[in-house]
Amino acid sequence: MVDIKTRIETANARTIEIMRTGTAQLVDVGPALEIVPGMQKNIILHSGPAIPWREMCGPHRNGVTGAALWEGLAQSPEEAWRKLDSGEIRVAPCHDYLCVGAGGGIISASTPVMAVENTTFGNRAYSCISEGGGLRLLKWGYYDDAILKNLSWQAEVFAPVFRQALRASGPIDIKAIISRAVEMGDECHNRSIAATLLFLRELYPSLLTLDMPGEDVRTSLKFLVDSEHFLLHAIMAAAKAVLVPAERIPYSTIVTAMARNGVDFGIKVSALGDTWFTAPAQMVKGLYFRAEWDDDCAAPDLGDSAITETVGLGGFIQPCAPTVTQFVQGNIHSAIANTRKMQEICASTNPDVRIPVMDFTPGPIGIDIRKVVRTGITPLLDTAITHKEGGLIGAGEVHAPLECFEKALRAFGQQLEGMSA
Repeated sequence: MVDIKTRIETANARTIEIMRTGTAQLVDVGPALEIVPGMQKNIILHSGPAIPWREMCGPHRNGVTGAALWEGLAQSPEEAWRKLDSGEIRVAPCHDYLCVGAGGGIISASTPVMAVENTTFGNRAYSCISEGGGLRLLKWGYYDDAILKNLSWQAEVFAPVFRQALRASGPIDIKAIISRAVEMGDECHNRSIAATLLFLRELYPSLLTLDMPGEDVRTSLKFLVDSEHFLLHAIMAAAKAVLVPAERIPYSTIVTAMARNGVDFGIKVSALGDTWFTAPAQMVKGLYFRAEWDDDCAAPDLGDSAITETVGLGGFIQPCAPTVTQFVQGNIHSAIANTRKMQEICASTNPDVRIPVMDFTPGPIGIDIRKVVRTGITPLLDTAITHKEGGLIGAGEVHAPLECFEKALRAFGQQLEGMSA
């Protein structure tokens, strides 16, 4: 008879193999209502685990309100709030719809989203298009007329251009871009500049040959060039696409999602399916972009971008992007030390992601809740700092709360007891 430990190790090895062999091809761009399964006109998606509208943090409340106004679901903030209270406008986590969103993760029916396909397993995942640079964006929980106008431009001009260019170029391999970008100064979370440039290299020839209004193409190209972190959203969708087939594997203790909503930090574990195990979201340690901002201004950790760390990017491979350590007054030595700690809580390594300054050591992959609880080391996330009333105000790093992993491990133990009863 096979013992429990062997079953767990076998299941974890299978989970890691699924994560390693999954592909991530950017295949389509379109309105969420059109291409996201189950999306409806009155639904607004947000980052992190589920949370009632009235309990949301400031950036989420602002982002949802702005989306309701942009969609025409309400004509004033007050009307939006009444409809949100009554349920006429619904909110739901991005993850429930195979989506992931940076910051507030706000996705509504008309939001242009990118579809990334895992051709190995035949599934897709989605993420909204970057709104561009700037400290005041809808995803950072801020809205005004200029921001809503930019959303309309993205939906009416940029997204159609992007879609036609992608159809002309054919699918773009996001995993291949990640593998190169991490050797060019990116860790593919707080820094994705190289990845964006590699992506532009793939798309640019098709943009030049489009039979579309020249001004639309020119403004779209300028937007791409100006948005140095554009590809982060596709990287997030790629991570989600790789992780979905790794869910619901009996006996597997590997984490398949991490997300934050500014109130709760949540994780999912393969063997435990769709259940979120949550603890209070942590405050981010980092650098504020202006002198008038400090810890009193900041919201707790926020966003679905921790999906990158879930597949071993971001804070798990900090030495690939030494510049991000400046946000926490760190250096290459502290970055290497951080990666060594992440190696202690992961089940394996990823040969597709190598760390140049560590002699091209493969990055860690497969967070094992048993190792987290045993060592007390929790995942390190590179992340942004959002103002509690909305707006981007800094960047830094944060550790996942240990309580999530302790709750998950207890639930896993209870599941094992039930299986053996």
